[in-house]
Amino acid sequence: MHVCMLTAGTFPSDERLTRTGAALRAGGHAVTVCARGTGGPTGAIVDGIDVRRLPDDDLYSGPKGILDGARYALSYVQPAWLRAASEIDDERSIDVCCVADLDLLKTGLKVGSKLGVPVVADLPSAPAATTPAESVRGGRLRQYARRVFHSPWRRDRTLGKRIPDVDRLVTTCEEARAEYVREREIDPERVAVVRNTVEPDLAAGTEPADGFGFDHEAAFVVTVAADGVSQESLETVVVAAARAADRAADLRVLIVGDLEEAALDDLERLARRRLAAGRVSFRTEDGKLASYLTASDVCVLPERSQATETTVPRAFFTALAFGVPVVAGETPPLKRLLERTGAGLCVRHGTGALAGALSELAGPDRRGELATNAQLAAEGAFDSERDADRLCELYESLLATPEPDVTVPRADS
Repeated sequence: MHVCMLTAGTFPSDERLTRTGAALRAGGHAVTVCARGTGGPTGAIVDGIDVRRLPDDDLYSGPKGILDGARYALSYVQPAWLRAASEIDDERSIDVCCVADLDLLKTGLKVGSKLGVPVVADLPSAPAATTPAESVRGGRLRQYARRVFHSPWRRDRTLGKRIPDVDRLVTTCEEARAEYVREREIDPERVAVVRNTVEPDLAAGTEPADGFGFDHEAAFVVTVAADGVSQESLETVVVAAARAADRAADLRVLIVGDLEEAALDDLERLARRRLAAGRVSFRTEDGKLASYLTASDVCVLPERSQATETTVPRAFFTALAFGVPVVAGETPPLKRLLERTGAGLCVRHGTGALAGALSELAGPDRRGELATNAQLAAEGAFDSERDADRLCELYESLLATPEPDVTVPRADS
């Protein structure tokens, strides 16, 4: 089987798409990824996956690019990706087309119709899928056009009209699946769950970060996954850390992620004002969460936005793979998974609840109990090899029977 994947992002930086490609390759299938390029070679082989990159700077330049941009704005079908898929099919027939971004959903359906192949959409929850990605490239006119033609209203309309046309929809958790079935009226037999679990050998192959500025083996180290988190939520973390320090003298908090300079300045001032400057530090240049989890005792997942009410961040499964207990807000999927595994604590929004959780986990006995549960969950219910097998089964079912009513694999509830 030859699977062609379309992504509006880059590859291999897209971790979920990378794992999907690896799972299919391990199952004996050929994979070609058509991705956006950012200065690298237009073609490459990455871990056995054929990668075709469309240079970002050339997409909308020149007469052809301007015409492509106009067509995309009007029809939501991306001509550049459509041409690339046709060229890939000319070289080797495509059996399944996978779309990893809502921006390319209509394009993928066009590919499927043109080539007569099934289409798989791999999307997060509906609110997350319809939230436009921030674009930092292009001039002012291009940025303005993106805001107009990629508005949340238009994206939501595209999702509602086009998602029933895909042969399979793959999403990230049971809550997202239920949302698609209930609110988007998708046939439940067409929707499968494949979680964002991580490789079992991730912890063994990750080196700890450098330059902590303190003895991490002697301290109580709390790592905060800050990517995609609002300023308000991170302020809550800083204030909670200052309050918890009264009962956990060895507390050290590492806020890891890509933070804007203005937001970082505000958080550092807040930490100084709350007398937590020596306990709270920020890691923005090297935001690889895994390298900090190797030296951490607890991982905090701050509340993010409504778009994450039906999603489970990859950081959750990463923490479990390292045997690190999780402290998270009471979003439905995280609450369900933490109650099921006993791998951490769910807390209400607010500094008091978070400070109380950190104080509770400062005790080694309680923390050790949750850490053991986290490791067991990573090795059992959240084993990435099971998700890889589930994914291959789903793709293979598309070719095994032409009927659309085959039961697709679902994650354990």
